[in-house]
Order: sequence, then structure tokens, then C-alpha cells
Amino acid sequence: MDWPIIFRMLLFFGALQGAVMGGMLWRTDEPQRRANRFLAILLFFLSYRLLMIGMGVSYTSWTYHVFLEYNWLYGALLYFYVRAYVETEWRWRRRDWVHFIPVAIEFLFANFVKIQNFYWDGSRDSLTWLGAEAYVLWMHTPFQLIIFAGVILFYTYKGWQLVSKEGGEETGQLLPASLQWIRLILLAYFAFGILVILVGLVDYLFFNYAFNPFYTYPTYLTLAILTYWLALQGFARRKEPIHERLKTLKEDKREELSQYLPDLERVMREQKLYTEPTLSLATLAEAIQIKPYQLTQILNRLLKQSFNDYVNAFRVEEAVRMIQSSDYDHYTLLSIAYESGFNSKATFNRIVKKMTGKSPNQIKQERG
Repeated sequence: MDWPIIFRMLLFFGALQGAVMGGMLWRTDEPQRRANRFLAILLFFLSYRLLMIGMGVSYTSWTYHVFLEYNWLYGALLYFYVRAYVETEWRWRRRDWVHFIPVAIEFLFANFVKIQNFYWDGSRDSLTWLGAEAYVLWMHTPFQLIIFAGVILFYTYKGWQLVSKEGGEETGQLLPASLQWIRLILLAYFAFGILVILVGLVDYLFFNYAFNPFYTYPTYLTLAILTYWLALQGFARRKEPIHERLKTLKEDKREELSQYLPDLERVMREQKLYTEPTLSLATLAEAIQIKPYQLTQILNRLLKQSFNDYVNAFRVEEAVRMIQSSDYDHYTLLSIAYESGFNSKATFNRIVKKMTGKSPNQIKQERG
């Protein structure tokens, strides 16, 4: 049985299926339009890659220099699909382009390696040291696939964090059924990434990967199966108002957390916990008898502040009060910094300047 031919036929079929399904997802309307378009792009690039692997492009063909790999794009597209699906208010921002740096590196690396064929006459001496080493790394080691799998692992983990955060896992609640499916698929992707890395390393270290990368076809077929699983699940939910459901969950959670705000304000002002330089999130949470993750949610979701910014606001308020009061004229600015909870003069000056727009000396001088 000619397995390479069978694998190639399956890859061609997968490429066609991906293109058709991608086109269907691209045309879907709200409420999942943004997420579905990321999924469609993911399918288009997968179809392109499956077609390239199925064609088995030779370096002697002109297509070798036209069609590039773009393996390292997959992880970012998967992440943005998950993000668009679960985050209610997410919009594309300029800084999101940073996630495509890996594919830019892959593009430059692949082109550099392919250019070496114009200089190669069959001997290593016909190439520069860098060209030869890059060619060997790119063409005769599992480097491409291992980085590809590593990128998938990284973005699968980031997607997992998003699902856990939006689904309520960090509050100790079970994920809603509307998100369980995507978590299961992310687990499958994570297992896929680990398996590709392990098999690639074993093949390279103990077998002859350079001339027998036996798992290339199975790798891409498995990737196709995972992607079509994701696409079918996404297509089935293309009109599901997941954003509205998650928004309701968030609003309910906000009401639950709001009840702790008065206690938080009270312990900070009455007990002056902020004057303790080593005050921690856990200590403050214990003072109002809640879990640290609940305090983090109160600060981030309700007050839109980090723990450090929240505590430093009280410290700056206390320091300004002391500087402006004649009762503390005998205190140096360093003493006031320590009394307010700061642990160094540099930090004191920086935080006061950041929050008031004035240095401690300027505040003191204005008092006259």
C-alpha cells in the first residue's frame, strides 16, 4: 500500500474542505462575526498549508520559491479566535500585531534558506557558513515543526487563560456549558503540540530525520482534524449569543463583589494597613475575610486598579496630608515617606510625582 499517495489524497481533500468551510464561516453575521472570521482565516491558511504538503514541492521547482510555510501563524490565529469568541468587548488594536512576529521571522528565515539554492552547486563550500547552517537547520532538522508546536502550546495556554477568566473558573465556579467545548478542544491542541515536539526530538536524536521525516503527513492530518473539529463546533454556534451570556455572568459577579467595597475602604482607612510597607494582597484579603482572587477581581473589575496602585493611592494621600500639615514640620520628607508606607525615597518621589503631578518638594514649597 502506497501510504504517501494516500496521505496526499487526504491532504488534498482536507485543503478543499477547509476552503469551503472557511468561506461559509466568513459569510456569517453577528453575534459571532468577528470570531468566525478569525476561524475562517485559520481554515484558509490550513488549506494552503495542506495543499503545499500534499503537492510535495521540490526545490527544483519555481513553486518552491513562491509558496512559503507560514507554520508559525497558526497559534496566533487560534488565540484570536478564542479571544474574539469569549471576550465581550475586545476589538483589534495596533499592539495585537505583535503576535504575528513569529510568522514574520519565519517568512524571513524561509526566504533566506530558499535563496541558498541559487548558489548551491552540490558542495557545502558553495554556500556561506551562515547560509549552509541555516539550510541544514531549516531543511534537515525538525526545527520548523518544533517551533510550530511550541507556538501552538504558548497560544493554547493563553486561550485557556481567557476561557478560565471569562468562564468564571478563577472564582471557583464551574465553567458554563457554553464554554466547555472550547476548553476540550484547547486540551486536544495542547496534547498535539507536546506530541509533535516529543516525536520530532526522538526522530532527530535517535533516527535519521534529515532523510526520513516520517511523521510530517500524520502531523498535518492531525492538525486538520483538530481544526475541522474546532470549525464544526464554531459553525454550529455561529449564532449563539455567548457574549450576552458571559455579560450576564459578569454583571451578577459584579453585584456579588460590590458588597465587599465598604469593608475594603473601612479597613484601609481605620486600620491604615497601607502604612505597612510589606502589605500583601493576601494580607489585605484576609482583613476583609475574602479570598485573594476575589480581592483581585474587586480591584481589577470594579475599581479598575492594580493592587499596587490601589495601596499607593492611600499612601500618597497620607503623605500629602502630612506634608501640608504643620503638625509634621519636624519630619523630613524621608520620615514622611516611611510613615506613609513607602520603603524608599526613590519610590516615594516617583509615586507621588506620578499620582499628583508634583514632587514632594514642590508640594512642600507650595504650602509656604
